[in-house]
Amino acid sequence: MIRSRSYLRGVISKRSSTSLGRLSSIRLATSGSGYNEAKIDELIQLPSHFPRRDSTPFASKDIQEFVHTVSESKLSSDASRSSGGANTPPSNNNNNNNNNNNNNDDDDNKQLSVSADTGLYPPLLAIPMKDRPPLPGRPFAINITDPEVIKSIYTIIDKREPYFVLFHVKDQNEPDTDVIKTKDSVHEIGVHCQIIRHTTPRPGVFNVLGYPLERCLLEELSSPEDRKPLTGEQQAKVTNESSGEEEGSKEPNESIETEQDEFPTAYLKNLNVSYATVKPVKDLPFDKASAEVRSLVESLKALLSKMGGKNPLEKLQVAEVTSLVNDPPKFADFVVSAIHSEPKKIQEILEELNVENRLSKALDLLKVELKASLIKENTIHNLSSKADEYQTRLFIKEFIKELQKRAGLTESEEKKTSKYEERLKHLKLTDEAMEAYKTESAKMENQNEHSSELGVTERYLDWLTSIPWGIYSKDRFNIKEARKILERDHYGLKDVKERILEFISLGRVSGKVDGKILCLAGPPGTGKTSIAKSIAEALDRKYVRIAMGGIQDVHEVKGHRRTYIGSIPGRIIFALKQAKTSNPLLLIDEIDKLDLSRGGGAASAFLEILDPEQNNAFVDNYIDVKVDLSKVLFVCTANYLGNIPGPLRDRMEIIDVSGYTNNEKVEIAKRHLIPDAAKKAGLQAGHVDIADDTITRLIEKYCRESGLRNVKKLISRIFSKASLKIVEQIESKEEKEGKSIEAPKSEEKQEVASKPAKEEEISETSAENKPEEVSENTATEFEASEETKKENKDEHSKQEKVEEVEEFEKLNIPDDIKLSVTTENLKDYVGPEIYTRDRVYDIPPPGVATGLSYSTSGNGDALYIESILTHSISSGSGHAGMHVTGSLKDVMKESASIAYSFVKLFMSKNYPDNRFFEAADIHVHCPDGAIPKDGPSAGISFTSSLLSLALNQSLPPTVAMTGEITVTGRVLPVGGLREKTLGAKRYGCNTIIFPKDIENELEEIPEEVKEGVTFIPVEWYQEVFEKVFPDISPEKCNNVWKEEFAKLDAKKQNKNKE
Repeated sequence: MIRSRSYLRGVISKRSSTSLGRLSSIRLATSGSGYNEAKIDELIQLPSHFPRRDSTPFASKDIQEFVHTVSESKLSSDASRSSGGANTPPSNNNNNNNNNNNNNDDDDNKQLSVSADTGLYPPLLAIPMKDRPPLPGRPFAINITDPEVIKSIYTIIDKREPYFVLFHVKDQNEPDTDVIKTKDSVHEIGVHCQIIRHTTPRPGVFNVLGYPLERCLLEELSSPEDRKPLTGEQQAKVTNESSGEEEGSKEPNESIETEQDEFPTAYLKNLNVSYATVKPVKDLPFDKASAEVRSLVESLKALLSKMGGKNPLEKLQVAEVTSLVNDPPKFADFVVSAIHSEPKKIQEILEELNVENRLSKALDLLKVELKASLIKENTIHNLSSKADEYQTRLFIKEFIKELQKRAGLTESEEKKTSKYEERLKHLKLTDEAMEAYKTESAKMENQNEHSSELGVTERYLDWLTSIPWGIYSKDRFNIKEARKILERDHYGLKDVKERILEFISLGRVSGKVDGKILCLAGPPGTGKTSIAKSIAEALDRKYVRIAMGGIQDVHEVKGHRRTYIGSIPGRIIFALKQAKTSNPLLLIDEIDKLDLSRGGGAASAFLEILDPEQNNAFVDNYIDVKVDLSKVLFVCTANYLGNIPGPLRDRMEIIDVSGYTNNEKVEIAKRHLIPDAAKKAGLQAGHVDIADDTITRLIEKYCRESGLRNVKKLISRIFSKASLKIVEQIESKEEKEGKSIEAPKSEEKQEVASKPAKEEEISETSAENKPEEVSENTATEFEASEETKKENKDEHSKQEKVEEVEEFEKLNIPDDIKLSVTTENLKDYVGPEIYTRDRVYDIPPPGVATGLSYSTSGNGDALYIESILTHSISSGSGHAGMHVTGSLKDVMKESASIAYSFVKLFMSKNYPDNRFFEAADIHVHCPDGAIPKDGPSAGISFTSSLLSLALNQSLPPTVAMTGEITVTGRVLPVGGLREKTLGAKRYGCNTIIFPKDIENELEEIPEEVKEGVTFIPVEWYQEVFEKVFPDISPEKCNNVWKEEFAKLDAKKQNKNKE
């Protein structure tokens, strides 16, 4: 923008007298700044440093920088020393800058005065501000981006009228703008400001340093949107007025006269900016000497002193405020200006005209500022103290290490890998592993002791040298010893033991047991884990167990790469480290619980581990070196083979560990569970007598699962209850004899117990004789060595606890005290019976059939199928069909539909006069609805239930059946015959109908399981029908619903007639 010559008159010198005057101004501005007059004269060499009339302003860079520095340091103090109606801004003469600064002489600026008639200033440029509003007497800076506003600022500077008004925006969410559009968008109280200087820090941004002169009230606002453009004549006047005249032809204050109706700043009309008419706002009258005002001022002074003491950078501001103490309004404005508060609070101070209230609000804001300053100081102090503490601790640690090394208490640290090299003497690392060791050890030697990488390298070398490279235990292939161990630890499981002995004998023949992955599959509590321990003991191998429950991430198996923070090897490497041999027996427990929800990553890792063709080069992500797992004997356990992925299951040799019979459970309880429970309870077998019939009742009425876990829990509960009864008997007996149950204390223990008392006596005596020494020691303990005292106290309390445990000896139970657990008092020990009846129906109604189920946990159970008519046939209100309930899944629902289709075919062929299924609305239900049920084995049970309902004939209560049915009536094979037989016997069923295709499984069922049970193999359902309905005649089958259908037909005829 082209500057007018009148503007240049405020920058350059017209006459030599002006130069002398400017020198005086600069000297005045620099007074008290620390610059001596020689320095000032050196920088200001008149007239050579002054620019010519046709040169660019501010040619002297030294003057610019010097005056700029001085003006910055004196700006606030000049403001604080100003007085009068409107605050006087600091002199502009010392504000030189090479960025278009306003360097007008004070005498050249037109002083805008208040109209005597209206009490208003002429319209002034109005600018909105979203940041914290300024307060009178404190300079501020504002950035302008609107080109029209920037142009208007240049115009008012050229006019020697560098004044504008600033108002704070009400809504902070409004877009940034430099023009006030409406009067309601800003607060009505603003500040009347003067431009001190301006700069252009970057293109498009205009920075103005303003000085707030006084508070003002917004009366009228004119925005560009609601203002008409100037007429041609007015525009010409404004243009002529802004052009000015040549220098020296007229005085600075000369200008073209405007019309009487135009205001002095009428040129603002033609500028696309907002301008406002304001009037000055004065503070309300107050008593400067009142106690309230003096008290508030003193409180502010005290808080300012505290802030100056806390932060040295704030001492300058505190020093500046001392001259304003006698002017409370300006004092309050200055204090608030120096506080970091939100704009809303500052605006409240700006609008507060009651001086006493303004001082009170300033005091509140200053308290908050001081509190924040203290928090900041404490935070910095804490961080600094922690850093100092860390450095001190580090120095002490190094100092102690050096002392220990010089005293010979520790080995020299010349070689950091010495402990790892010591391990290598007993290991046989592969070439790849040795290469990795050399690489990492060389890296470790060159690392700084306090480097974070050193810990990573140390941890890697520790794991690498913890793997038992080349260390193998010698296998023991002794069949006789293995048989002895298996018989000692397990009762029954004849087939399982035979398979294990076969496995061991193969190892003896070949000299190794490579390539075998055993999987022990069976219900919970059948001893699969203990069998694996017995195998390890028989082979004389180390036993390590890995639990697979919930593992879903492949990194838990194969480890994380070392690039991750806190990475560690997987469970396989950890197991080898734990076993300390390369050929342990590694039990992968409950592999069927492997979580496959994330794509089966962990299962894929086990494919590599369990495959004999791949596991000789297993690579853990952390170790990153091939590890040979081919010598490891893997034994897996599972409850349900169906949950194991097919490829993984194909690599295993499955050994079925079926559930125990009741006789086996009784024998195991007598041989193992009862002695173990008695030992844990501190009792002998003779103190508690549990008869065989009691154990049998416990198993039948409380524990019907295939395993022994619940049996073990209940036996432990029996001995716990027995211990309570025995102690109560002894206490009752000793109370009658007048004795105490506590065992007598030994002399040594009495002496130990008496030591604290003696020490107390000694301390009391010494306290009486030497009170001063005791007080000094006490103070030292509390001030200097409180931690040591606490540690000693903890050690003393631990010793007392140990001594208290040893005070009581084992209770001697007299021989005449003996408890007997019988079938009559069993419920006193374990509670009421859980299974109160053998079967649900003693005499089942028509439509009820007894099926057999086999759960995934390996338990066999009876499954009842119930069918009923929802409406009588004669009523005619039902719709022929069937619906099933009982939490049945898809396969079982399909089985019921197949049975329904088959029975309709069966009845139409064999008993055509029985039209039951033409009108019967049937509801089929399987009890225990909370338990999901699935599978095809209930097919013949569904069929028998529907036929029983159709023939209105009950089925035998002691007959159970299992088998899949087809729509043609063929009976197909199912699984779990052994477990289903056990379940049938528990429910009192002595006849089992099963598919003939699995008749060969009867040979594998123990004789004690088959004892008392009649097995009937069938191929077609006709054979089942003949067994369950042996005495029914065709005539009865055809006429069973004859009367009902007669009534139904009569109703239909009557309905047709109507």
